[in-house]
Amino acid sequence: MANSARRPLRIGIIGANWSLKVHGTAWRLLPGVEVAAICTAHRETAEAAARTFGVPKSYWSVADLVADPDLDIIDVGSRPSFRYDMVMAALAAGKHVYDALPFATDVRRSRELLEAQRRSGKVGVVDAQFRWVPAGRHMKALVDQGFLGLPLGFNVQLLLPLQRRDDKPYPHSVYPEGGISPYHWLAEADSGAGGWRNFGAHSVLFLSHLLGRVEQAVGATRTGVPQWTLPDGTQLSPRTEDLGCATLALENGAIGNVQTGWCVPDAACLRVEIWGDRGRLLLEDPTFGDGVAARLYAGRAGVGEFGRPQGQWLDIPEPLYQVPGTPFTKATAPPYMVSMGWMFHDMVRTIREGGPGSPSFAEAHHAQQAVEAVIESQRTGRVVRVNDIG
Repeated sequence: MANSARRPLRIGIIGANWSLKVHGTAWRLLPGVEVAAICTAHRETAEAAARTFGVPKSYWSVADLVADPDLDIIDVGSRPSFRYDMVMAALAAGKHVYDALPFATDVRRSRELLEAQRRSGKVGVVDAQFRWVPAGRHMKALVDQGFLGLPLGFNVQLLLPLQRRDDKPYPHSVYPEGGISPYHWLAEADSGAGGWRNFGAHSVLFLSHLLGRVEQAVGATRTGVPQWTLPDGTQLSPRTEDLGCATLALENGAIGNVQTGWCVPDAACLRVEIWGDRGRLLLEDPTFGDGVAARLYAGRAGVGEFGRPQGQWLDIPEPLYQVPGTPFTKATAPPYMVSMGWMFHDMVRTIREGGPGSPSFAEAHHAQQAVEAVIESQRTGRVVRVNDIG
Protein backbone atom coordinates (compact mmCIF):
# COMPACT_ATOMS: atom_id res chain seq x y z
CA MET A 1 0.00 0.00 0.00
CA ALA A 2 2.85 2.37 0.74
CA ASN A 3 4.20 1.84 -2.76
CA SER A 4 0.73 2.49 -4.24
CA ALA A 5 0.65 5.87 -2.48
CA ARG A 6 4.00 6.94 -4.02
CA ARG A 7 3.05 6.38 -7.66
CA PRO A 8 -0.13 6.15 -9.74
CA LEU A 9 -2.24 3.04 -9.39
CA ARG A 10 -2.16 1.17 -12.68
CA ILE A 11 -5.20 -0.70 -13.99
CA GLY A 12 -5.29 -3.77 -16.21
CA ILE A 13 -8.71 -4.30 -17.79
CA ILE A 14 -10.02 -7.65 -19.01
CA GLY A 15 -12.54 -7.17 -21.82
CA ALA A 16 -12.69 -4.60 -24.61
CA ASN A 17 -16.44 -4.16 -24.50
CA TRP A 18 -18.21 -2.37 -21.62
CA SER A 19 -15.24 -2.69 -19.26
CA LEU A 20 -12.76 -0.82 -21.44
CA LYS A 21 -15.22 1.62 -23.00
CA VAL A 22 -17.04 2.68 -19.84
CA HIS A 23 -14.89 1.53 -16.91
CA GLY A 24 -11.76 2.68 -18.70
CA THR A 25 -13.21 6.14 -19.22
CA ALA A 26 -14.22 6.38 -15.54
CA TRP A 27 -10.84 5.18 -14.25
CA ARG A 28 -9.08 7.83 -16.33
CA LEU A 29 -11.10 10.59 -14.69
CA LEU A 30 -9.36 10.05 -11.37
CA PRO A 31 -6.04 11.63 -10.45
CA GLY A 32 -3.29 9.17 -9.58
CA VAL A 33 -4.77 6.38 -11.74
CA GLU A 34 -3.65 5.05 -15.11
CA VAL A 35 -5.28 2.53 -17.46
CA ALA A 36 -2.09 0.67 -18.28
CA ALA A 37 -3.15 -2.61 -19.97
CA ILE A 38 -5.97 -4.32 -21.83
CA CYS A 39 -6.47 -8.07 -22.16
CA THR A 40 -8.77 -9.91 -24.57
CA ALA A 41 -8.90 -13.50 -25.77
CA HIS A 42 -7.04 -12.82 -29.03
CA ARG A 43 -3.91 -10.89 -29.94
CA GLU A 44 -5.53 -9.00 -32.81
CA THR A 45 -8.44 -7.74 -30.68
CA ALA A 46 -6.19 -6.85 -27.75
CA GLU A 47 -3.79 -4.87 -29.91
CA ALA A 48 -6.63 -3.17 -31.78
CA ALA A 49 -8.31 -2.14 -28.51
CA ALA A 50 -5.01 -0.82 -27.15
CA ARG A 51 -4.51 1.32 -30.28
CA THR A 52 -8.09 2.59 -30.33
CA PHE A 53 -8.20 3.59 -26.66
CA GLY A 54 -4.57 4.59 -26.18
CA VAL A 55 -3.67 1.83 -23.71
CA PRO A 56 0.09 1.23 -23.42
CA LYS A 57 0.07 -2.57 -23.06
CA SER A 58 -1.99 -5.34 -24.63
CA TYR A 59 -2.31 -8.94 -23.48
CA TRP A 60 -4.16 -11.98 -24.79
CA SER A 61 -3.33 -14.18 -21.80
CA VAL A 62 -4.78 -13.49 -18.36
CA ALA A 63 -1.77 -15.21 -16.80
CA ASP A 64 0.56 -12.74 -18.51
CA LEU A 65 -1.64 -9.80 -17.54
CA VAL A 66 -1.77 -10.60 -13.82
CA ALA A 67 1.97 -11.36 -13.79
CA ASP A 68 2.76 -7.81 -14.92
CA PRO A 69 4.55 -6.28 -11.91
CA ASP A 70 3.53 -2.75 -12.89
CA LEU A 71 -0.19 -3.42 -12.47
CA ASP A 72 -2.00 -2.82 -9.18
CA ILE A 73 -5.68 -3.44 -10.00
CA ILE A 74 -7.30 -5.95 -12.37
CA ASP A 75 -10.74 -4.92 -13.64
CA VAL A 76 -12.46 -8.19 -14.60
CA GLY A 77 -15.32 -7.73 -17.05
CA SER A 78 -15.88 -11.04 -18.85
CA ARG A 79 -18.88 -13.35 -18.54
CA PRO A 80 -19.51 -14.92 -15.11
CA SER A 81 -18.43 -18.43 -16.14
CA PHE A 82 -14.97 -17.10 -17.13
CA ARG A 83 -14.39 -14.72 -14.24
CA TYR A 84 -13.73 -17.18 -11.41
CA ASP A 85 -10.36 -18.31 -12.76
CA MET A 86 -9.45 -14.73 -13.69
CA VAL A 87 -10.20 -13.32 -10.25
CA MET A 88 -8.43 -16.18 -8.49
CA ALA A 89 -5.36 -15.66 -10.68
CA ALA A 90 -5.34 -11.91 -10.02
CA LEU A 91 -5.61 -12.37 -6.25
CA ALA A 92 -2.90 -15.04 -6.27
CA ALA A 93 -0.66 -12.58 -8.13
CA GLY A 94 -1.19 -9.97 -5.40
CA LYS A 95 -3.51 -7.68 -7.33
CA HIS A 96 -6.53 -5.77 -6.10
CA VAL A 97 -9.67 -6.79 -8.04
CA TYR A 98 -12.69 -5.01 -9.40
CA ASP A 99 -15.16 -7.75 -10.41
CA ALA A 100 -18.37 -7.66 -12.40
CA LEU A 101 -21.76 -9.14 -11.42
CA PRO A 102 -23.09 -11.80 -10.98
CA PHE A 103 -20.24 -12.43 -8.55
CA ALA A 104 -19.99 -16.16 -9.37
CA THR A 105 -21.84 -18.96 -11.14
CA ASP A 106 -22.79 -20.58 -7.82
CA VAL A 107 -22.48 -20.02 -4.10
CA ARG A 108 -19.55 -22.43 -3.65
CA ARG A 109 -17.39 -20.44 -6.05
CA SER A 110 -18.67 -17.24 -4.49
CA ARG A 111 -17.40 -18.33 -1.07
CA GLU A 112 -14.07 -19.44 -2.56
CA LEU A 113 -13.62 -16.00 -4.15
CA LEU A 114 -14.34 -14.30 -0.84
CA GLU A 115 -11.94 -16.57 1.03
CA ALA A 116 -9.20 -16.02 -1.57
CA GLN A 117 -9.66 -12.26 -1.33
CA ARG A 118 -9.42 -12.35 2.45
CA ARG A 119 -6.28 -14.50 2.33
CA SER A 120 -4.65 -12.17 -0.16
CA GLY A 121 -5.19 -9.07 1.96
CA LYS A 122 -6.09 -7.21 -1.24
CA VAL A 123 -9.13 -5.04 -1.86
CA GLY A 124 -12.03 -6.63 -3.72
CA VAL A 125 -14.89 -4.51 -5.08
CA VAL A 126 -17.84 -5.59 -7.23
CA ASP A 127 -19.49 -3.76 -10.11
CA ALA A 128 -22.70 -2.51 -8.46
CA GLN A 129 -22.92 1.25 -8.75
CA PHE A 130 -26.48 1.94 -7.50
CA ARG A 131 -25.26 2.83 -4.00
CA TRP A 132 -22.93 5.42 -5.56
CA VAL A 133 -25.64 7.22 -7.55
CA PRO A 134 -26.09 10.67 -5.93
CA ALA A 135 -29.79 10.03 -5.26
CA GLY A 136 -28.88 6.64 -3.79
CA ARG A 137 -26.23 8.19 -1.55
CA HIS A 138 -28.73 10.77 -0.33
CA MET A 139 -31.25 7.98 0.30
CA LYS A 140 -28.72 6.07 2.41
CA ALA A 141 -27.83 9.20 4.38
CA LEU A 142 -31.50 9.78 5.24
CA VAL A 143 -31.89 6.15 6.35
CA ASP A 144 -28.82 6.46 8.57
CA GLN A 145 -30.24 9.68 10.05
CA GLY A 146 -33.39 7.82 11.10
CA PHE A 147 -35.78 9.24 8.51
CA LEU A 148 -37.65 5.92 8.21
CA GLY A 149 -37.85 5.23 11.93
CA LEU A 150 -38.26 1.51 12.48
CA PRO A 151 -37.75 -0.17 9.04
CA LEU A 152 -40.87 -2.10 8.05
CA GLY A 153 -40.97 -2.86 4.34
CA PHE A 154 -39.72 -2.39 0.80
CA ASN A 155 -40.47 -2.93 -2.85
CA VAL A 156 -37.63 -3.16 -5.36
CA GLN A 157 -38.06 -3.48 -9.11
CA LEU A 158 -35.15 -3.72 -11.54
CA LEU A 159 -36.59 -4.19 -15.01
CA LEU A 160 -35.04 -3.70 -18.45
CA PRO A 161 -36.88 -3.54 -21.78
CA LEU A 162 -37.98 -6.26 -24.11
CA GLN A 163 -37.27 -4.92 -27.60
CA ARG A 164 -38.93 -5.86 -30.88
CA ARG A 165 -37.44 -5.72 -34.36
CA ASP A 166 -39.57 -6.90 -37.30
CA ASP A 167 -42.01 -8.07 -34.61
CA LYS A 168 -39.42 -10.44 -33.16
CA PRO A 169 -38.50 -9.98 -29.47
CA TYR A 170 -35.15 -9.83 -27.76
CA PRO A 171 -34.00 -8.44 -24.39
CA HIS A 172 -32.28 -5.08 -24.50
CA SER A 173 -29.65 -6.54 -22.16
CA VAL A 174 -28.38 -9.01 -24.73
CA TYR A 175 -27.99 -6.37 -27.44
CA PRO A 176 -27.55 -3.02 -25.69
CA GLU A 177 -27.28 0.31 -27.43
CA GLY A 178 -24.10 2.17 -28.27
CA GLY A 179 -22.55 -0.21 -30.77
CA ILE A 180 -21.59 -2.80 -28.17
CA SER A 181 -21.43 -6.36 -29.51
CA PRO A 182 -24.28 -8.69 -28.54
CA TYR A 183 -23.92 -10.78 -25.40
CA HIS A 184 -24.98 -14.15 -26.82
CA TRP A 185 -23.82 -15.89 -23.66
CA LEU A 186 -26.72 -14.39 -21.68
CA ALA A 187 -28.78 -17.23 -23.19
CA GLU A 188 -26.41 -20.01 -22.11
CA ALA A 189 -27.40 -22.14 -19.11
CA ASP A 190 -23.83 -22.47 -17.81
CA SER A 191 -22.98 -18.76 -18.17
CA GLY A 192 -24.00 -17.93 -14.60
CA ALA A 193 -26.18 -15.12 -15.93
CA GLY A 194 -29.92 -14.52 -16.05
CA GLY A 195 -32.65 -11.98 -15.46
CA TRP A 196 -32.79 -13.02 -11.82
CA ARG A 197 -29.11 -13.79 -11.26
CA ASN A 198 -27.87 -10.51 -12.71
CA PHE A 199 -30.53 -8.11 -11.50
CA GLY A 200 -31.30 -9.98 -8.28
CA ALA A 201 -27.65 -9.53 -7.25
CA HIS A 202 -27.76 -5.80 -8.05
CA SER A 203 -31.07 -5.41 -6.19
CA VAL A 204 -29.95 -7.26 -3.05
CA LEU A 205 -26.66 -5.36 -2.93
CA PHE A 206 -28.51 -2.03 -2.94
CA LEU A 207 -31.28 -3.18 -0.61
CA SER A 208 -28.91 -4.67 1.97
CA HIS A 209 -26.78 -1.52 1.81
CA LEU A 210 -29.87 0.54 2.70
CA LEU A 211 -31.59 -1.72 5.25
CA GLY A 212 -29.39 -4.68 6.16
CA ARG A 213 -28.83 -8.35 5.41
CA VAL A 214 -31.41 -10.81 4.10
CA GLU A 215 -32.47 -13.60 6.47
CA GLN A 216 -35.07 -15.62 4.53
CA ALA A 217 -36.27 -15.86 0.93
CA VAL A 218 -39.08 -17.42 -1.04
CA GLY A 219 -39.70 -16.86 -4.73
CA ALA A 220 -39.79 -18.06 -8.30
CA THR A 221 -37.99 -17.56 -11.60
CA ARG A 222 -39.22 -18.08 -15.16
CA THR A 223 -38.09 -18.05 -18.78
CA GLY A 224 -40.94 -16.09 -20.29
CA VAL A 225 -39.66 -15.37 -23.82
CA PRO A 226 -38.66 -18.70 -25.42
CA GLN A 227 -36.78 -17.33 -28.42
CA TRP A 228 -34.76 -14.21 -29.12
CA THR A 229 -34.10 -12.85 -32.60
CA LEU A 230 -31.34 -10.25 -32.37
CA PRO A 231 -30.91 -7.33 -34.79
CA ASP A 232 -27.94 -9.11 -36.41
CA GLY A 233 -30.26 -12.01 -37.32
CA THR A 234 -28.97 -14.39 -34.64
CA GLN A 235 -31.68 -16.59 -33.14
CA LEU A 236 -31.24 -17.83 -29.59
CA SER A 237 -33.32 -20.16 -27.43
CA PRO A 238 -32.44 -18.98 -23.91
CA ARG A 239 -31.67 -21.51 -21.21
CA THR A 240 -31.58 -18.79 -18.57
CA GLU A 241 -34.42 -17.11 -16.70
CA ASP A 242 -35.64 -13.68 -17.76
CA LEU A 243 -37.98 -13.05 -14.81
CA GLY A 244 -37.60 -13.38 -11.06
CA CYS A 245 -39.75 -12.45 -8.09
CA ALA A 246 -38.95 -12.90 -4.41
CA THR A 247 -40.34 -12.09 -0.99
CA LEU A 248 -37.49 -11.41 1.39
CA ALA A 249 -37.32 -11.08 5.17
CA LEU A 250 -34.42 -9.02 6.46
CA GLU A 251 -32.54 -9.65 9.69
CA ASN A 252 -33.94 -6.38 11.11
CA GLY A 253 -37.53 -7.60 10.65
CA ALA A 254 -38.44 -5.66 7.49
CA ILE A 255 -40.21 -7.64 4.76
CA GLY A 256 -40.83 -6.90 1.11
CA ASN A 257 -40.54 -7.87 -2.52
CA VAL A 258 -37.85 -7.83 -5.19
CA GLN A 259 -38.88 -8.22 -8.82
CA THR A 260 -36.45 -8.40 -11.71
CA GLY A 261 -36.49 -9.07 -15.42
CA TRP A 262 -35.13 -8.10 -18.79
CA CYS A 263 -38.28 -8.79 -20.80
CA VAL A 264 -40.58 -5.91 -19.78
CA PRO A 265 -41.97 -3.68 -22.58
CA ASP A 266 -41.41 0.01 -21.93
CA ALA A 267 -39.56 -0.80 -18.69
CA ALA A 268 -38.81 2.04 -16.27
CA CYS A 269 -35.65 0.28 -14.98
CA LEU A 270 -35.08 0.84 -11.24
CA ARG A 271 -37.66 1.62 -8.57
CA VAL A 272 -36.72 1.26 -4.89
CA GLU A 273 -39.32 2.07 -2.23
CA ILE A 274 -38.55 1.63 1.48
CA TRP A 275 -40.58 2.62 4.52
CA GLY A 276 -40.71 2.55 8.29
CA ASP A 277 -42.99 3.80 11.04
CA ARG A 278 -41.90 7.41 10.51
CA GLY A 279 -41.28 7.88 6.81
CA ARG A 280 -41.09 6.56 3.26
CA LEU A 281 -38.40 7.00 0.60
CA LEU A 282 -38.73 6.28 -3.11
CA LEU A 283 -35.90 6.25 -5.64
CA GLU A 284 -36.69 6.11 -9.34
CA ASP A 285 -34.00 5.69 -11.99
CA PRO A 286 -34.97 5.29 -15.68
CA THR A 287 -31.41 4.15 -16.45
CA PHE A 288 -29.15 1.42 -15.11
CA GLY A 289 -27.51 3.63 -12.52
CA ASP A 290 -26.20 6.38 -14.80
CA GLY A 291 -25.85 8.61 -11.74
CA VAL A 292 -27.59 11.71 -13.11
CA ALA A 293 -31.11 10.61 -14.03
CA ALA A 294 -32.30 9.21 -10.68
CA ARG A 295 -34.64 11.18 -8.41
CA LEU A 296 -35.63 10.74 -4.78
CA TYR A 297 -38.98 11.25 -3.01
CA ALA A 298 -39.39 11.56 0.76
CA GLY A 299 -42.59 11.55 2.82
CA ARG A 300 -43.17 11.64 6.57
CA ALA A 301 -45.82 9.94 8.66
CA GLY A 302 -48.35 12.54 9.84
CA VAL A 303 -51.89 13.78 9.56
CA GLY A 304 -52.91 14.17 5.94
CA GLU A 305 -55.67 13.38 3.50
CA PHE A 306 -55.68 9.74 2.44
CA GLY A 307 -54.61 9.33 -1.18
CA ARG A 308 -52.72 12.62 -1.17
CA PRO A 309 -49.12 11.98 -0.11
CA GLN A 310 -47.60 14.88 1.78
CA GLY A 311 -43.98 14.34 0.75
CA GLN A 312 -41.92 15.84 -2.05
CA TRP A 313 -39.23 15.10 -4.62
CA LEU A 314 -35.94 16.19 -3.11
CA ASP A 315 -33.20 18.40 -4.46
CA ILE A 316 -30.10 16.18 -4.40
CA PRO A 317 -27.19 18.05 -2.77
CA GLU A 318 -24.58 19.39 -5.19
CA PRO A 319 -21.55 17.81 -3.41
CA LEU A 320 -22.86 14.33 -4.20
CA TYR A 321 -22.05 14.98 -7.88
CA GLN A 322 -18.56 16.32 -7.20
CA VAL A 323 -16.26 13.31 -7.46
CA PRO A 324 -12.90 14.40 -5.98
CA GLY A 325 -10.35 15.25 -8.64
CA THR A 326 -12.92 15.64 -11.42
CA PRO A 327 -14.58 18.81 -12.77
CA PHE A 328 -18.09 17.41 -12.32
CA THR A 329 -20.98 19.54 -11.11
CA LYS A 330 -24.63 18.68 -10.86
CA ALA A 331 -25.20 20.43 -14.19
CA THR A 332 -22.24 18.97 -16.08
CA ALA A 333 -21.77 15.44 -14.76
CA PRO A 334 -21.96 12.97 -17.69
CA PRO A 335 -23.98 9.74 -17.46
CA TYR A 336 -22.33 6.82 -15.64
CA MET A 337 -19.17 8.76 -14.85
CA VAL A 338 -20.44 10.10 -11.50
CA SER A 339 -21.60 6.79 -10.00
CA MET A 340 -18.61 4.86 -11.35
CA GLY A 341 -16.28 7.73 -10.52
CA TRP A 342 -17.37 7.63 -6.86
CA MET A 343 -17.05 3.84 -6.77
CA PHE A 344 -13.55 3.85 -8.26
CA HIS A 345 -12.53 6.82 -6.09
CA ASP A 346 -13.59 4.85 -3.01
CA MET A 347 -11.68 1.78 -4.16
CA VAL A 348 -8.53 3.88 -4.63
CA ARG A 349 -9.02 5.44 -1.19
CA THR A 350 -9.49 1.98 0.34
CA ILE A 351 -6.32 0.63 -1.29
CA ARG A 352 -4.31 3.55 0.07
CA GLU A 353 -5.91 3.90 3.50
CA GLY A 354 -7.35 0.45 4.28
CA GLY A 355 -10.85 -0.99 4.46
CA PRO A 356 -13.02 -3.56 2.66
CA GLY A 357 -14.18 -1.56 -0.39
CA SER A 358 -17.79 -0.89 -1.33
CA PRO A 359 -19.54 -3.01 -2.52
CA SER A 360 -17.16 -5.55 -1.01
CA PHE A 361 -16.63 -9.21 -1.85
CA ALA A 362 -18.30 -10.07 1.47
CA GLU A 363 -21.42 -8.14 0.47
CA ALA A 364 -21.34 -9.76 -2.97
CA HIS A 365 -21.19 -13.22 -1.40
CA HIS A 366 -24.23 -12.41 0.75
CA ALA A 367 -26.10 -11.22 -2.35
CA GLN A 368 -25.12 -14.47 -4.10
CA GLN A 369 -26.52 -16.45 -1.16
CA ALA A 370 -29.81 -14.52 -1.34
CA VAL A 371 -30.08 -14.98 -5.10
CA GLU A 372 -29.36 -18.70 -4.81
CA ALA A 373 -31.86 -18.99 -1.93
CA VAL A 374 -34.62 -17.85 -4.28
CA ILE A 375 -33.53 -20.38 -6.90
CA GLU A 376 -33.57 -23.07 -4.19
CA SER A 377 -37.04 -21.89 -3.18
CA GLN A 378 -38.17 -22.25 -6.79
CA ARG A 379 -36.82 -25.81 -6.81
CA THR A 380 -38.23 -26.92 -3.46
CA GLY A 381 -41.31 -24.74 -2.99
CA ARG A 382 -40.27 -23.68 0.50
CA VAL A 383 -38.93 -20.71 2.42
CA VAL A 384 -35.12 -20.82 2.51
CA ARG A 385 -32.80 -19.39 5.15
CA VAL A 386 -30.10 -17.44 3.37
CA ASN A 387 -27.31 -18.50 5.72
CA ASP A 388 -28.09 -22.14 4.93
CA ILE A 389 -27.02 -21.52 1.31
CA GLY A 390 -23.29 -22.10 1.02
